[in-house]
Amino acid sequence: MSRVYPKERRVLIMRFVICGLLYLAALAGCESSGSSTEKNIPLNQVPPAVRATADRALPGVQWKTAKTETENGQQIYEMKGRDSADRAVEVEVTPDGTLVEAETEVPLEEVPVTVREALKSRLPNFKPEAVESVTKGIGSSGYEFEGLDEAKKMIEVFVSADGTQVTVEEEED
Repeated sequence: MSRVYPKERRVLIMRFVICGLLYLAALAGCESSGSSTEKNIPLNQVPPAVRATADRALPGVQWKTAKTETENGQQIYEMKGRDSADRAVEVEVTPDGTLVEAETEVPLEEVPVTVREALKSRLPNFKPEAVESVTKGIGSSGYEFEGLDEAKKMIEVFVSADGTQVTVEEEED
């Protein structure tokens, strides 16, 4: 025997069902899309291929921490430490030993003039708060600058080592 609900009640029930379905769809989308999961691991559990790549990319580093991260279904090992000049360093490597990215904190004065001029040309009022020397994958290198833009939004600016490429990204919250 079916029950007849007043129209308003049926509308409320339909909204509830639709909202529930949208919520479940959003959860499923987060699991399979660009979500990221992180897990700290002891340094002695970093695979030898990952450690060898990290040591080659950033020689002489005293590694302090390691974690695994899954981004878009790809596992990545991230290691952080300090180099011989006591600068912060970070490296990302795939489990098979492929370098994703290596970063070393550097003072602005150490950035080549060509790179600083390219940054100033593109963003004349930008004042970087942090600067890193970056190697991405095989051979792509440059500098990443982080700071506030004119609208007071945190941005990251990549300038290629030769100063010909400048890309700007807003930081995610």
